[in-house]
Amino acid sequence: MYRRMTRKDELSEVLRLLEEAGLEPRVCDTMIPLSECPVCCGMPTMPGDNVYGSFIGLPSDLVGHQPELYVPAWGDSMTGAGIDTGDLLRVKLTQAIHDGDIVIAIIDGQSTLKVFYTDERGCHWLVPCNDRFDAILLTERDDLHMLGTVVGIEKPVVRGSSADCLKSIRRTLARQQERQKPDDEQAADVIRAVAGEVKNGRQWYAVYRALVDQQLQEEGCYSIFCQRVASAVPDHRHLPVAKELGRLAVQSFRRRVTLWRADDAPVGGQRFADYLRIARLTAEQIERA
Repeated sequence: MYRRMTRKDELSEVLRLLEEAGLEPRVCDTMIPLSECPVCCGMPTMPGDNVYGSFIGLPSDLVGHQPELYVPAWGDSMTGAGIDTGDLLRVKLTQAIHDGDIVIAIIDGQSTLKVFYTDERGCHWLVPCNDRFDAILLTERDDLHMLGTVVGIEKPVVRGSSADCLKSIRRTLARQQERQKPDDEQAADVIRAVAGEVKNGRQWYAVYRALVDQQLQEEGCYSIFCQRVASAVPDHRHLPVAKELGRLAVQSFRRRVTLWRADDAPVGGQRFADYLRIARLTAEQIERA
């Protein structure tokens, strides 16, 4: 007696034939939403309404316990990671982000696709994979939300390398310093004004710290500060050494000058008083400039 095959029977027969052919077929029984709103591979842009136009099926054993989403990519800041306009990104929706992960971040309501990276100072960055774009420094002032990490694209996912991230960050900092030339000139004027009060190379730390407090010097960049001093007062008898300045950034000297304490400083007695006097004199000169 003839029995009409159901769709389930037909599927079972197809799977059997594929297995006999030496293949490993799997049923795509888990539906992943596909967003019609692309994520920007460039400067952050408004993410749109996150409309799910359709779904893509995957075998359940390929999908983790956390929800996922497919998002199209747009822009060229991630070409070095093999992500181009039109690529379909499979994104795991998670807040667990690690260095080197390619992430979708929403900053102040705008989305962007970048590599998450923490530099040697502990600063967090969103780093592009294209030299034409600047890295984005994340600060506490940012309204930041991590949508998730890219776990798959139509081609193999490429993680951002530490060397490329550091290269991009240094290039960004160099560009920022170029834009801050007026600050460099002001800092040079202040350095020249207080140079006569500095009696040894380590005392330049007081000048450095006061400039940091007034945002005329980036914290931790001792080499740049030493270069500024050497350029402003090249004939000074006691020019600073970056390594020596770094050793003073301990205890209360790590904080703003207004928080320095004689009982919690790397120097004491009259030496502490001299550092504090030079730092305060530097701050006065900055206010006058």
